[in-house]
Amino acid sequence: MAILTISREFRSGGREVGVAVAEKLDYKYVGKERIIEEMGKVGERWRKMVFDLDEAAPTLWERYDMQYRGFIALVESAVYEYALKDRAVIIGRGGNFLLEGIPHVLRVRLTAPLKTRTERVIAKDGVDRKTAERLIQRIDRARAGYIRAHFGKEWHDVEHYDVVFNTEKQPFEEIADLLVEMLEKCDRSATGEGVNLLSGRALAARIKADVWTNPKVVIPTLSVFFDGREVVLQGIVHKENQYRLLEGIVRDLAGNLPVRNEIRLHRGG
Repeated sequence: MAILTISREFRSGGREVGVAVAEKLDYKYVGKERIIEEMGKVGERWRKMVFDLDEAAPTLWERYDMQYRGFIALVESAVYEYALKDRAVIIGRGGNFLLEGIPHVLRVRLTAPLKTRTERVIAKDGVDRKTAERLIQRIDRARAGYIRAHFGKEWHDVEHYDVVFNTEKQPFEEIADLLVEMLEKCDRSATGEGVNLLSGRALAARIKADVWTNPKVVIPTLSVFFDGREVVLQGIVHKENQYRLLEGIVRDLAGNLPVRNEIRLHRGG
């Protein structure tokens, strides 16, 4: 039931390595196409947003936009849902941060020198060297900004990964074979505590996604997280009906999992 997350610099081989591992182990490959598919299940507008907002650093205005918050919540919830099903290769989207601390998750980083990646872009995308370098810099900057905005971490910091590979020095297939061996060991690291932690975080993500994407709910501040024992909701609403809507969402999703609702109702004077 191991899970692999891959953080990758642009054209460092994330797709090639991820697909190879997924095929060798019969894992589900969760890349951009899968995210587009999941967003489409929720609604066409969310699917369209993938093309503009996926792994991109948000503007100041987007950070406070309800629709943007809803989109990010949906993406993170999708990552958790695939992780819950286990046997998944999750590409980007902060998967290594979302699944941090779960024993049966292997968090991998792929890098390669700019020169090597530039040659790959030229060969694969059919552009000139200057355009290739600009493309690499733009996409890497966007991914780093996405991680900084949503997790407050530095994307390139190796401390956030279990293992780092330089794909200039090792072929994709060789790296994939090494990861297969690592995942087989990781599979034996699964614990009930780890599964509980994943389940709690996944529920918190589902609640957040349902709240942020519900047009009937207006909540100025909201925090939803799993503290190791309970899913905790914190924030403020100003109307009784909003509070009741939140209660209903939580009740419908939580089932038997423990939830502590600390949402405060502030009525206007």
